[in-house]
Amino acid sequence: MKMLHIILLVSLVLFFTIGSVAGVKQTKHQLETDIDEKARTRHYAAITFSMWIPVIILFIVAAFSDITFADIGFTLPSFALHPAVTAIVFAAVFIWTAYFVYMIVAFLTSAKHRRRRNEILIKKENGNDYYDLVVSKLMTPMTKAEKRWWFGVSFTAGMCEEIIFRGAFIFLLVSIFPDISIYWVAAGAVVLFGLGHLYQGMKGLVLTTLVGAFFTLIYIASGSLLFVIVIHFIQNFANAFEYSDEMN
Repeated sequence: MKMLHIILLVSLVLFFTIGSVAGVKQTKHQLETDIDEKARTRHYAAITFSMWIPVIILFIVAAFSDITFADIGFTLPSFALHPAVTAIVFAAVFIWTAYFVYMIVAFLTSAKHRRRRNEILIKKENGNDYYDLVVSKLMTPMTKAEKRWWFGVSFTAGMCEEIIFRGAFIFLLVSIFPDISIYWVAAGAVVLFGLGHLYQGMKGLVLTTLVGAFFTLIYIASGSLLFVIVIHFIQNFANAFEYSDEMN
């Protein structure tokens, strides 16, 4: 079965490498055009459907091999690390999650907050920072239709990226290289996660790599994907609360 794991790992790496390169070209092209609701929802639909492809393939392979859902992180939390380390990690998780929940609640309850977020977003749209342009023009839904699609993108990213980059990659790397420290394996998975976001430019690559390192630490500390999936979803979905039509 080790050969199967190697083939699966190489296939996943190739899929995301090709997708990352194609994403860079596509994103640059999109930023050079006028992005309306139709273009943005089409972009969200493409992201949603494409991210499920490797997950479905992984599930099919698992159904006919020795790979189980527990292998890729779908298990109850075990908290195997030192209690002090676990406490520090989950204190950071609480602060991280509370921030995004606060941003969502503030958007829903405060017109002043919505106005301020709109002003920040418009400033990013008119700036020259490539990452800010990607975030403001492609990754921030504006209309109700876009926000409905963005919910799907957020759920898909939280589920699929964690299954692949935390669950599958770490499991496959450990299976293929059993003598390598789990921390080096985790570092490899983090790098792959960062490279998968190359379309956001170098600044985006660095930021997503750091976020990926944090998510990987949560996964190692908890021994389960469950926490990471929820946190990843909340972080992404918070982007739907960055712009309000009523302020313009």
